[in-house]
Amino acid sequence: MIRGFFPVAVAVCLLAFPLFPVQAQTTGEAPEFGVLFVAPGVEETFYTCTACHSERIVAQQGLPRKKWDETLEWMVEEQGMDEIEEPDRTIILDYLAEHYNVDRPNFPN
Repeated sequence: MIRGFFPVAVAVCLLAFPLFPVQAQTTGEAPEFGVLFVAPGVEETFYTCTACHSERIVAQQGLPRKKWDETLEWMVEEQGMDEIEEPDRTIILDYLAEHYNVDRPNFPN
């Protein structure tokens, strides 16, 4: 019984305390902003969007600025989201248009 215990104990320790850093540490992601690209506007975007859904929903999109704007309007009109006050609305739109546009330069892997 003791012989079978040691390999199991080692495996549990390796799972609990990995030898390699987790993905957020190796990719340069700031854990507090999940998968969102860290740049000006990330904080406003993260906290506004994650009030209702995961930041991954944002990161999966690839929309031009006009469509992001329309999506924010749709969320207010149809989903009950509060209006985003200025200057935050422009900051968020600038961030989304630059980092999650049709080219999807920061699409999460």
